[in-house]
Amino acid sequence: MKNKWLPIVALMLGCGSTAAQANVSQWSLGVGASYSPAVYKDTPSNKAVIPVIGYEGTHFFMRGFSAGYRLNPIGSTHNIVFRAAYDPRTLKPGDSNDPVIREMDKRDATIFGGVSYQLITMVGMFETTAGTDIGGTHNGLYGEAAWRLPFRGRGWGLTPSIGYSYNSDKINNHLYGVSAAEAQRAGIEAFDADWDGQYFIGLSGYMHLTPNFRVGGGVRYTNLEGDIENSPLIESGINTATNITFVYLF
Repeated sequence: MKNKWLPIVALMLGCGSTAAQANVSQWSLGVGASYSPAVYKDTPSNKAVIPVIGYEGTHFFMRGFSAGYRLNPIGSTHNIVFRAAYDPRTLKPGDSNDPVIREMDKRDATIFGGVSYQLITMVGMFETTAGTDIGGTHNGLYGEAAWRLPFRGRGWGLTPSIGYSYNSDKINNHLYGVSAAEAQRAGIEAFDADWDGQYFIGLSGYMHLTPNFRVGGGVRYTNLEGDIENSPLIESGINTATNITFVYLF
């Protein structure tokens, strides 16, 4: 499964943006690298190097593989954000040495669309998001609640975060389920994933080496819960993804 965590990377690529920085439109261009261990059994770890193209405006933003539009200006206490993000989570059975995985169907990437409500308080930003697959791959639904607490200094920033994501059975079966046909080919029992989710804890940050050159990075710990952990496809329900970026700000 290649590029499993690129949605997370895409989120973290924008971690250095602040309301003060985005009072004027700002473009960024650079490169990012990510790493996460394999999720599916006997598949390679996920390593990727991707170009980073970003834009941060008063309302519109573009961060790696995601883009969105805020109803209110950035930095507003309350905001509604419409967003879309490419989700490249895939399973290529030929990448695995596990005989069960090799009998599975290919799992394709898709595009998610959603809407978020953001509340900025003295103790951080609270955000709830609801969305769906708009790429027609599995038509699943998801919800997420997260808290982030930015710390900003002169030329640097750190943002710890914690949250919970909840996926519909269509998403979970697309990623972790085993159909009757797959089970027959592999000689195992079918696995029907129900609605379930995952907890996550993250830390992202950035530092300006010069006024226009910025290095950023992040780490995110994810823990699948419920019946998903019993899927015969996954290596582990616990994963840690990391990334680093180098961008030039225009």
